[in-house]
Amino acid sequence: MHVELLCTGDELVTGLITDTNSPWFEARLFELGVKVERVHLVGDVHPDITHALLETALRADVVLVSGGLGPTSDDFTLECAAAAAGVPLVEEARALEWLEERYRSRGLTLSPSARRMARIPQGAEVVRNPAGSAPMVILRLGRCQLFFVPGVPREYRALAEGEVLPRIRALLEQEPGRAYRAFRLLRTVGVPESQLDARVAPLHPLHPQVVFGFRTHAPENHVKLMATASSQAEADAALASASSACRALLGSALFGVDGEEYTQVLARLLTQAGATLATAESCTGGLIAQQLTEVSGASAFFIGGAVSYSEKMKQAWVGVPAEVLERHTAVSRQTAEAMAEGVRAACGSTYGLSVTGYAGPTGGTAEDPVGTVYCALARQGHPTRCERYALSGDRDRVRLFAASSALELLRQALLSGGTAG
Repeated sequence: MHVELLCTGDELVTGLITDTNSPWFEARLFELGVKVERVHLVGDVHPDITHALLETALRADVVLVSGGLGPTSDDFTLECAAAAAGVPLVEEARALEWLEERYRSRGLTLSPSARRMARIPQGAEVVRNPAGSAPMVILRLGRCQLFFVPGVPREYRALAEGEVLPRIRALLEQEPGRAYRAFRLLRTVGVPESQLDARVAPLHPLHPQVVFGFRTHAPENHVKLMATASSQAEADAALASASSACRALLGSALFGVDGEEYTQVLARLLTQAGATLATAESCTGGLIAQQLTEVSGASAFFIGGAVSYSEKMKQAWVGVPAEVLERHTAVSRQTAEAMAEGVRAACGSTYGLSVTGYAGPTGGTAEDPVGTVYCALARQGHPTRCERYALSGDRDRVRLFAASSALELLRQALLSGGTAG
């Protein structure tokens, strides 16, 4: 199946916003064993959109078109679709009813401009938008089926997940002599992409039905496995075999599969261990606490954290002795250890986790240049563990990898039975 994406809007081609919808949809589609062939960005120009619709429809079996379905004067994607199909725009009764109902429920009156969202190419199908106003529109141009959805990510994803992907899945099942596919994403941390590739390379000839791919989603690196066979059972078996072999090679670097997020996995480990955590952050500025509290129910394991940026706050909030700071500086192994031990004692938590370093672009010393980060993990009754990392990149990248390095100290400790040292 040949699938293309067409994204409309001046904001996309002028750099005002970044297209986040397409990568998300590409990943979801790949789980069905289909790779998007092309992604087009087109500005708000009538002839350009019309031409792009006609051009993609000649090549593709399915096109997902996003943007330009709203109530304003620059929302004219469906006008272009009608022109491409050679049909008029007509007011669709069901779409108008949905709009009136939505506006009424919000205490609003449907204005003439909002009413424009009910105008669709004659003969097209409409599908109610569960997350917004403008409906999804399905139009056929020759052999190609085009799905028109709003560009707002929340609405785009609701319609793509609930309506577009199931329809594509049904089309795949109707293909004669179709190949069956099974997909798995193995998520790792702490292993560079090139090393990850080299580590699993010996598995390629042992699993000929499986395609091995890789992607970077900093600070993580992922192994993509896609098995292809003449039946779903055969594809599932081939995938399971390759996945098992990868797990054995990757060991504890593998933290999750498919949709498992790192912090969700860490939260589960802490909960299973009945452990609690407190954090003391300097160069990461609260990034660790932010990531942890993205998990629903984080209060069950996360006691709290201190962003102790200045030396004064390192002493006052997490109990770093003045002599440690004076003798070893704020960025040092000794300070990181004192921060972890101090915040653990202050909060009464099972673990204390700390990070201090030079995120740049200024700062650093000859011994500890910009990018140097110290992370420490403390637990009562156990030696405190501290690691020094030399991280590269700009300030944002150093902070991101510093937070990841600190959390990975904790995860590895939990996997090894809870000891920090």
